Amino acid sequence: MVKHLVMWNFKEDFPEEKKSEMAKEADSRLKALVGKIPGLTFAEMRLNTLPGSSRELLLFSDLESPEALEGYQIHPLHVAVADEVIKPAACDRVCFDYEY
Repeated sequence: MVKHLVMWNFKEDFPEEKKSEMAKEADSRLKALVGKIPGLTFAEMRLNTLPGSSRELLLFSDLESPEALEGYQIHPLHVAVADEVIKPAACDRVCFDYEY
């Protein structure tokens, strides 16, 4: 199994009042990919609401293997969520992947 963690901040010009809505849309669309993208077994997007973190958004997902992660990253359904929901709102992406 592979844990895929990605964190972002919102772009400076992204409206504060739209942050929660964006996170909910991303969460819904990413969860809908489970069962549609081979090897993706779990996906969830969270909006940080507590002080002290250096990132505002977190995606955590589980994939069956490193090969499944590779396929997920280029899968058109995943790319669509990234291009349509996440990239217009977020910046400063950091990622951490590990096998467990």
